[in-house]
Amino acid sequence: MWRSLWQARAVRMVAVGAQVPRRAMHASVVRFEAPRAEPMSSTQKVEKTMQRFWKDVQIAFEEPADDDEHFVVQLDKRSLRTPGGKKLTVPADRPLLACLIAQEWDEQTQVVKPHSLPLTSLMSRAIDNLTDDRGHKEVEEFLMRYFDTDAVCFHQDHPAALVKLQKERWVPLIDWARRYLQIPIEIARGTLSHKQPDESKAKLTRLLAGLPPLDLAALERAVMTSKSMIIGLGLVHRHIEAEQAALAAEVETAAQASTWGAIDDSHDVDHAELRRQLASCACAQVSTESGLVEKFVTVLRQRGGAFRT
Repeated sequence: MWRSLWQARAVRMVAVGAQVPRRAMHASVVRFEAPRAEPMSSTQKVEKTMQRFWKDVQIAFEEPADDDEHFVVQLDKRSLRTPGGKKLTVPADRPLLACLIAQEWDEQTQVVKPHSLPLTSLMSRAIDNLTDDRGHKEVEEFLMRYFDTDAVCFHQDHPAALVKLQKERWVPLIDWARRYLQIPIEIARGTLSHKQPDESKAKLTRLLAGLPPLDLAALERAVMTSKSMIIGLGLVHRHIEAEQAALAAEVETAAQASTWGAIDDSHDVDHAELRRQLASCACAQVSTESGLVEKFVTVLRQRGGAFRT
């Protein structure tokens, strides 16, 4: 039975070629602003040595005349840059995200660990790949391939443990998407092949097209991590928290473990990694009202931008 469930899920994914690109799941080492006089740039230095070379991590708020206000994270007064060479800017309404990115770099010890920079990676992904129409459209089309194979929409009538978890963790999410997003969603039962209505796809396509780059990057990671468009939408729209998203993504694994037990050094590792990835998406979605941002910036400038954990 369990083999057939996993095979069914694999068939659904392979049918649309929905593979998980590694580049969007792992953090990349970012670039830094550095004076041209240096024989070796900061970017080259970190890429070649993977060593921590900075002492202080700071946050600065920039108000360029010809651009939107934003935060930047600085290592020894040099602003972080993305792998594509662009300044890593954080939207002005996301001071928490700026603080968390700064903390990621402040917590690096002797060796820089790219996998421990999930928010840096997410922000870089948005800036480098999703700010232009072509990149945005490519991700939209890629994510739409997950809709027909969404695990949340494929329900089984047995065993009892699986049916119970489907009802508890999946049905409320489907009901929310139907009501809040106004997307008609059909549930498939006992079948490996299923297509969502064209009306649903049209509405979802318009929704994705309207997402800002950072929100689309967060949705991309959430969908690829959970293998579910509905779980990803619930997380990005802040209808559910990271833990609820993880529980919904683990329905089949949890039902299996309740019958046969968990596998040491496998389920526990997957459990932690799933939550780390989904938590990064949730954190990136936390926005702050303008009045509180102004107060934060005032305190930030009084302290000279110094970051303290």
